[in-house]
Amino acid sequence: MNQPYVIILANGLNGLGAVRSAAQAGLRTYTLLTSQTDLSAYSRYGQYRFLLPENPGLHDIKPVLDHLYHNENGPGVLIACSDLSAELLGRLKTEGYSNHHLIVPSSETTELLNDKKLECLSMEEGGITLPKTYYDLGNNVPESFPLIIKPRTFREYSVLGAKNVIVNAREELDEFCERFHGQLDCFIAQEVIEGDDDNLWVCNVTFGLNRELVACFVFNRLGTMPSHYGVTSLAISRQNQVLRDECAKIGMALNYSGPAMIEFKKDQNTGIYYYIETNPRLGMCNWFDTRCGINNILACTQVAYGNTVAFAPQKNNRVYWNFFGDLVARLEDRENVCAVLYRYIGLLRYRQVAALFYWKDPHPAFVYSRASVKDIFTRVKRRLFGKSA
Repeated sequence: MNQPYVIILANGLNGLGAVRSAAQAGLRTYTLLTSQTDLSAYSRYGQYRFLLPENPGLHDIKPVLDHLYHNENGPGVLIACSDLSAELLGRLKTEGYSNHHLIVPSSETTELLNDKKLECLSMEEGGITLPKTYYDLGNNVPESFPLIIKPRTFREYSVLGAKNVIVNAREELDEFCERFHGQLDCFIAQEVIEGDDDNLWVCNVTFGLNRELVACFVFNRLGTMPSHYGVTSLAISRQNQVLRDECAKIGMALNYSGPAMIEFKKDQNTGIYYYIETNPRLGMCNWFDTRCGINNILACTQVAYGNTVAFAPQKNNRVYWNFFGDLVARLEDRENVCAVLYRYIGLLRYRQVAALFYWKDPHPAFVYSRASVKDIFTRVKRRLFGKSA
């Protein structure tokens, strides 16, 4: 085999960041896509691409992986960028697949983390601090509101029609239960922890083969899309030893190896950090990690090939910015336009890491921006002229 290489099961921003991070680490990259219009397809660093079906199974990816193994005369490192691909790699590991390095948790751990009910029950048993959680919406009586209702797995997103739903009173919960009668086992509910978006924290980490924490990048969210309960649209890198220690404890408790994205929320009244979730895959903002000195793609590769993982401390006070996504989320949340502009101007004093734009690889940003501008105009027309517009 020549130099180490990675095989990225790409998806959206996660995959684009992974391809760029691999390139920055000097790793040759093969990208497996489920859409010809995936952001990674437009990257100059994703030149070796394979197109898979929309919902691939093991029978779809194994021939590609076997081909790469023989073509390279040795194993690469498999990287998952979506919940589905994380499950596929977990199943490969359980089957004992050995043509490539699988620095991933077992399929049992992945399936547990991809099911919010099993995940939260496991964390409670492990002594991790969670928001008050309700597992049986048909019978549990909530102690307080508001609540956030989450699908148990990514497959139930289509049932709910959203990533989550907020209910602010018992009447709204009763309406929800009536609407989804017979499907309530597909959801859990949690108490909403008080605090604005800047109380949200994310740790993008890599655990080694002995479940030790070998890489950890911490950032503080400042905005999400949609607002308050969505994915990161604005953030700042900040050190937080409390959360680093908590991540190390979680990795050991889960018997975890590989990359993960672990989310917390700080109660603005008590200062307590509450565990929100662990995504058993590469984090969406992994390009932010890399630009701040912690390359989780490189960390996984070093673990796979038995090398020591050594990183300098993360670079703090750098801002991650998905401009169009954050702007639309704030406008839809009816934030004051002047206040939004004032916030944006205040952030210009920090060094920026754009979610999409990278001067060495500009095409994905142009594609995304064109689609975002079109989406903004469509939403504005609907607000001005009604749904028929």
